[in-house]
Amino acid sequence: PDGRLLASGSYDNTVRLWNPETGQLLHSLQGHQGEVESVSFSPDGRLLASGSHDNTVRLWNPDTGQLLRSLQGHEGAVFSESFSPDGRWVATSNRRSAEVSVIDTERLVEVARIRVGRQPHDLAFSSDSGTLYVCQEQEPFVSVIEVGTWKQKARLEIGRAQHDISISSDNRELWFTVTNRPYKAGDPRVGVIDLTTGKRVALIDAGANAHDVTLSPDGRVAWVTNSGFVHMPDARVDYLDVASRKALGAIQVGKYPFHSPKRGRDGNYVPKNAPEMWFSDHGLKAVVAVSLINPRVIASVPVGAEPYHVTSTPAGILFVANHRSDTVTIIDGSRRAMLGTLKVSRGPHGLAVLVHAVGKPPAAPQ
Repeated sequence: PDGRLLASGSYDNTVRLWNPETGQLLHSLQGHQGEVESVSFSPDGRLLASGSHDNTVRLWNPDTGQLLRSLQGHEGAVFSESFSPDGRWVATSNRRSAEVSVIDTERLVEVARIRVGRQPHDLAFSSDSGTLYVCQEQEPFVSVIEVGTWKQKARLEIGRAQHDISISSDNRELWFTVTNRPYKAGDPRVGVIDLTTGKRVALIDAGANAHDVTLSPDGRVAWVTNSGFVHMPDARVDYLDVASRKALGAIQVGKYPFHSPKRGRDGNYVPKNAPEMWFSDHGLKAVVAVSLINPRVIASVPVGAEPYHVTSTPAGILFVANHRSDTVTIIDGSRRAMLGTLKVSRGPHGLAVLVHAVGKPPAAPQ
């Protein structure tokens, strides 16, 4: 009745919807024939999208659990999807076929399938929903797609393959991490593109492997985790000044810091004035809080084994997908206290949280 939902995608081929306050399972969504890698709610909460190793994207009604459409034809697993901020479009990437698929959420049909570079991975819409950016793990460019016409614009030639991207809230810069090889001295792993000119304006050598780059809630600091290679865990997290693109420092965060809620993915509800960031940590089986005022670890809360993605509500309630424990841990971030654990289907990876009054879209973070 209060409109709060948690969605989890798992390796037993299911998507499940929960009441996170009570732990009640509301719906078990059956239909995928392969492991579910990603789940996302539309901004207005009317749709839930799921991507799977069965090479399909499925669209669901999160209120009833009804399957609305199964979109087939992908040549490989669907690892990532992204809703446009206006809720009209959902884009998915397919590493094997080197394509991006675009779905119209009003008509529930695929409107475009666009061939991009080899092994597309992360996707991001501009905040005005006018442009879609696609990074490639085996190409030295970022693809740029005009929303509506679905025509490819001039590529962002950056000279490096990319794994992860973040776009500033003013749409002026795109930050990326370099992928596909271990770090060596003199090999910058973080880059910045000026989106007004389309030029790469910085390559930053922070001195370590870069995995994710996440902009702080206020957009002033870029945080970079370095544990991208599973056999090379690295407790180091670098933080960089966005305006000057200079390194501010590095801190040790647990043993194997991995993901943090990111705007445009699983951090849409994090307030801009949030005083801290949370990181999942494979090594400690925990989530770790880092102060944004005086960068240091200020809390660690135990979760399950191999925590992956973390998502948050506007009130600071965190949900952590524990891939090896088959659980989702619920944490009160302000009290640094675990509230409970949901037993979910096998191998949860991605998470999506929907917080809104019934019939109304979620409020924008303040």
